[in-house]
Amino acid sequence: MSKKIFIIIVGIVFVVVSLSIFILFKKNVGGFDTLFISQGNCTPFNLFVSKGEMEYSAKIVWETKGECMGFVQYGLNKEDLDRVGIDVLNGYKGKKHEIVLEKLLTKEKYFFLINSDGEAFGNNGRPLELVLSNL
Repeated sequence: MSKKIFIIIVGIVFVVVSLSIFILFKKNVGGFDTLFISQGNCTPFNLFVSKGEMEYSAKIVWETKGECMGFVQYGLNKEDLDRVGIDVLNGYKGKKHEIVLEKLLTKEKYFFLINSDGEAFGNNGRPLELVLSNL
């Protein structure tokens, strides 16, 4: 009888140790890290840039998987993004984001970064570009 109990205990210990090792060494299982904290919920996707409804404006829209705060930093110099566009669609947090940049010069090149929950997103760390007359 004690041999059966020993085999059952060894089997349970083996399963527990195996699961523990899997959880400790496997990252991003189903979008979660090892502590089961969701990863990448504020990474922008489905980014679209178009002319705004008002003259001399551009609309930037994107989505995130989670409820995130979003805004756009932009300017005429990619080294100095000195202007901010606020998410008018959601106000504070949301999954769909819409920014309208107004009073843009038609033929000037503007540089912008999407800021989603405190992290700036562009093209490999560099700002994205837009020219209103090209939209």
